[in-house]
Amino acid sequence: MDLGIRGRVALVTGAARSLGKADAVTLAAEGCRVAVVDLNGEGAEETAGEIVAAGGVACGYACDVRETAQVSDVVGRVERDLGPVDICVNNAGFIYGLAQLKDMRDEDWELNLAVNLTGTMKVTRAVFPGMRERRWGRIVCMASIAGLMGGFGQAAYATTKIGVVGFVRSVALEGARHAVTCNAVAPGIIAPNARLSPMYDRMVKRVAMQREGEPEDVAWTIAFLCSERARYLTGAVVPVTGGMDLFTF
Repeated sequence: MDLGIRGRVALVTGAARSLGKADAVTLAAEGCRVAVVDLNGEGAEETAGEIVAAGGVACGYACDVRETAQVSDVVGRVERDLGPVDICVNNAGFIYGLAQLKDMRDEDWELNLAVNLTGTMKVTRAVFPGMRERRWGRIVCMASIAGLMGGFGQAAYATTKIGVVGFVRSVALEGARHAVTCNAVAPGIIAPNARLSPMYDRMVKRVAMQREGEPEDVAWTIAFLCSERARYLTGAVVPVTGGMDLFTF
């Protein structure tokens, strides 16, 4: 199936490894010119190099999504190197400082918000006006099943991810009449990072499919949301969980 995005410029944050890397590689395979953006600049360049070696077009960029000046600079460089950004995948994020609320430190709460939520806003804000002016754009933000269901010891992380949902739906409203869509993906347990959790076995048991997902499972969903085929889909939250959010027994 042709997704209709060949030649589009896609910016993917947190794309040096794991989910973000899978997103970048998948969009490149669909013919996008990909800006691989990550705090780890060397990792971003390595991912871009792999895409180029496979016959795609990509450039790597170092960027801290918390810093407005860095975000603006990188978006400007992407536009010079690859062209105006048509697709923005806000993948950058992490779980920092797992702790019950009674033990949570201010700095842990604030860092989660700064990266997962404020960083998503800053990158989107930098590319959104151009999409509206050109009357075409796709924005996909990374939520999480933790945001939809809550997570024990994950109050900070879960709060940022449900915040992403509110952000996505607001941006969807602002972009709708300009042919700019904005959607969220809410992954469940995805390899290999999920295996690092001490609760891994317990989490897998509540997945209806009784197994973890792979980064490609998320990337394929994102590629569809970025496609011409998804032109009438906006403000949606798509769980990629293997049925983790179902009542499983």
